[in-house]
Amino acid sequence: MKKILFLLLISCLSKLCFSQDNAFYNLYFEGNAFLAKGQFEQAIEKYNKAIKTFEAPYAYYNRGNAYYGKKDLAKALLDYNKTITLNPSYAEAYLQRGLIKTSTGDKTGCDDLKKAVKLDMPDAKETFKARCK
Repeated sequence: MKKILFLLLISCLSKLCFSQDNAFYNLYFEGNAFLAKGQFEQAIEKYNKAIKTFEAPYAYYNRGNAYYGKKDLAKALLDYNKTITLNPSYAEAYLQRGLIKTSTGDKTGCDDLKKAVKLDMPDAKETFKARCK
């Protein structure tokens, strides 16, 4: 009897976990579709809902890209910061954060661009050379 209850519990928990995964990915990919179309507000709404389900660094990164597309650089920076906090090896986030910082005159942006180069981010070396002389 205990074995049956245990298996039933495992079955229920796995369904719950998989449904949360599916909810996250559905929202995340819907956000990506809106981002690709330049529909930044709708993308942000989907990413917000996805992040409530699961805090994935790539969801914060893409929401940052949507904020960047809206020219809301402060919110984009917050999301790139969160991306890096969750995954310190996320080269794309260092590159984007460095681009924003250097474009606003923040010299610490060169540190971010240098980190993107060290993480082998394509085109980071050229960006570093162009912005951090």
